Amino acid sequence: MRSLLRIPVRPLCLAWLSITPISAAAYDVGGNPPFASALLLEASTGSVLFEYRADTPRSPASTQKLLLQLVVMEALADGRFALTDSVYTSARASRTGGSQVYLQQGEVFPLSEMMAAIVISSANDACVAVAEHIGGSVEGFVAMMNAKARELGMASTRCVNVHGLDDTPRDKGNVTTARDLGIVARAMLPHRRIFEWSSIRMRPFRNGAFTLYTTNKLLRSFRGLDGLKTGYTKRAGSCLVATAQRRDMRLISVIMGARRERLRDRETARLLEWGFAHFVKGPLTLAGEPVGKVSLDWGQEPEVAAVTSDTFVAVLTPEQRRRVERRVELPEEQPAPVAAGDTLGVLHLRLDDAVLARVELVAADSVARMSVWEKLLSYF
Repeated sequence: MRSLLRIPVRPLCLAWLSITPISAAAYDVGGNPPFASALLLEASTGSVLFEYRADTPRSPASTQKLLLQLVVMEALADGRFALTDSVYTSARASRTGGSQVYLQQGEVFPLSEMMAAIVISSANDACVAVAEHIGGSVEGFVAMMNAKARELGMASTRCVNVHGLDDTPRDKGNVTTARDLGIVARAMLPHRRIFEWSSIRMRPFRNGAFTLYTTNKLLRSFRGLDGLKTGYTKRAGSCLVATAQRRDMRLISVIMGARRERLRDRETARLLEWGFAHFVKGPLTLAGEPVGKVSLDWGQEPEVAAVTSDTFVAVLTPEQRRRVERRVELPEEQPAPVAAGDTLGVLHLRLDDAVLARVELVAADSVARMSVWEKLLSYF
């Protein structure tokens, strides 16, 4: 199954932002929204449903830890490390300030416990310990984070540390955008263990001597929400990358630079609720859907059915879905032989002036070519 912003067979890439109600007025943020930038997208297709200054560079605060989490989970998936690995706390890790679990130099925890501390409680000291374990050094791990950002196309992201603290001058600090945070949040989707941690409200640590408390207060109040990462520094303001799933649709929201944590949480809930209330994810075409027939010259059958080559999923409002236009482009006649799957034409899907997709139409069956004798007999 292919989705809206992935490339279907011989597609025409979609300019999605021109056809969805993404303006500030549509979401009713008013003339002076309580955040600096925001983004709402559907997770599986990447369809942007709302944006507000989503490409404005800003300090990410602890939302930068999403990139750390992704690098670690991909290292685990590659088999280079395991959650049972013993992670040593260096002097540097033990001296890291901000949110922490108060690691002492020489303390050793399984990587799974360190990751739980990072995801649930945003522990900066655990970030440094994990970075040293995976990357050999903090600097080595920062290089891995920046390489992953480039690989994902996060063109406006720069990491100078592993935890997101603003401990460098502004012009040399961490930077990202709401759009880039949406990219890394989507990349997290295959790593279900992260969602297991990010949906936990409290958990014992250090054999019960310490408790990890989530920094994401919406976990207890927003239906379907199971992550992902909060952040705050004076430079960044209050930030939250959140995700929730209802039925078969998962949404990802990004709020950056909110004036207060309460406003950040309120706007996140409003944005997600607005998305679930207005949009539906569903197929506009199904693979194998018959859309017409083509006559065959010299075919042992007079015609062949043309069917869609692929399933095409879109995220639209019900009203938009009713306005989608389908235009079939097929030849009147095609010379035989034809093999099942051969391209016959194109189905154009349009919404107003925007092209949603071009889906190939292919032959449903194979039809052989007549011999000269068979052709002659066909005249009698």
